[in-house]
Amino acid sequence: MSGDSLVIVPAQRRARPSELDRPEPLRYVGRVATDPVAALADKMREDCLDAVDIDEIAAILEANGINDRVADREYGSPSVFALAGRVVARSLDAADTQVLRPIPVEGPSRSKIITDTLLRALIYLTPLAIGIGASSEVDGVPALATTGTLVLGWGGGQALSYLGYRALSERGRTAAARLLGLGFLGLAALWALVLTGEGARAYTVAAVQLALFAVAGVTLVTNRERVVIGAVAPVWIATAGLRYGLSVLVLIACVAVLLAVAYRPVLGRGPVVVRRRWRSWRHDVGYAALYGLVGTGQAALLRTVALDGIAPHRVPVEAVPLLLGVPLMELTLVWHQRRIASARANLADRFAFDRRLGQISAGTVAVLAVPVVAGAAIAGSIWFGLLARGQSLAAAVLLMAVYALCLVLAAHGRAGTAALVVWWPTLLVTGVGHWAPALVHVSPTFAETLAVATLLGAGLPGLAVAALVLRDPESYRE
Repeated sequence: MSGDSLVIVPAQRRARPSELDRPEPLRYVGRVATDPVAALADKMREDCLDAVDIDEIAAILEANGINDRVADREYGSPSVFALAGRVVARSLDAADTQVLRPIPVEGPSRSKIITDTLLRALIYLTPLAIGIGASSEVDGVPALATTGTLVLGWGGGQALSYLGYRALSERGRTAAARLLGLGFLGLAALWALVLTGEGARAYTVAAVQLALFAVAGVTLVTNRERVVIGAVAPVWIATAGLRYGLSVLVLIACVAVLLAVAYRPVLGRGPVVVRRRWRSWRHDVGYAALYGLVGTGQAALLRTVALDGIAPHRVPVEAVPLLLGVPLMELTLVWHQRRIASARANLADRFAFDRRLGQISAGTVAVLAVPVVAGAAIAGSIWFGLLARGQSLAAAVLLMAVYALCLVLAAHGRAGTAALVVWWPTLLVTGVGHWAPALVHVSPTFAETLAVATLLGAGLPGLAVAALVLRDPESYRE
């Protein structure tokens, strides 16, 4: 659950200026009497020559007590960012109206971005799609091996992916793949003990599910979608062939090949391992557990709303909006992130960046609101008698909206809020069905109505919180 993917990418914070490796202590800038910008530029000439960008100079100014108010009152600049630009320009003997901007770097093309995003969404959805397509083969298998493995694989995959991204940033692709592989092997071993006595068929179903989640995790973390997609296609084809009499052994063989291709990086040369202190590990494990809680909540909500009681020989209509909506939401959030990155790279003034951030965030929130409004409109039409049926479709659309909101919140460091948004509808729907079954028997549509109302109650506040998070500049700190 990436900045640019549904598997979340942990934020990497940049060191503060006081922590940078400087040959001498940070010099005191202070206040000057005449021509303040020129005098300030003369004192900070070496800092300006060594700085990576204007943000670093602005950070040095702020560290020395020059905030936006001081910059406006004593230096005639509307913000610290504007003052930093003038200081850099003066230090380089340029006109004080010149603003130093980074050299634009040509990024990937739009078609490549769209293709990579769709591939990531396709690989992320592969475990769910294969599970739905092969539902006839798991008919009669104990729920512990089907639903239990779904929840374990989804939640465990989110947690291990967080740790995998940490390993990727610190020690490289090989270390990340090995961590994910060992993590899923550990989950499989523990789950095998839980399934003791359930039979060989239950073990096979659970193993295939965990293998697919392991493939999705390692592929997204190591960014090898274009390589792995060639091995994913036969799995989809074999799943479709099950409806035409193809042996399930062919599907198992394709999954085994896919697993080998996805974990090819584990054979690479590993880096020198540096032991980490327990305090650092405790922080990572704590956040991984929080992301795992979000993943288990997503799986439990999906099982409760979309997959409960479906016939084994049909594709549930409740899952179709999720399968189609996730790639579209992926594209929307990738567009949002790229626009924010472009604004940060090209706008040196904080006020201009805030205005651009508000415009971009408003567009993203409008897109996120579409499934919420659509689900509410379908549900309202049914409740007021304008439509005879369709609550399952409304629940599916709202489920996709809740998934998208969880992705936004978790990607911006609000994993706890995301867990709350996804878990309380699950607990409410499951609890009412378990503790008040008479209500379900009295009204055949009570369960669907409760699910729609609960998802709507989660989606509307979640949308408001997501709008505030997207508009908050602090949520984009790296």
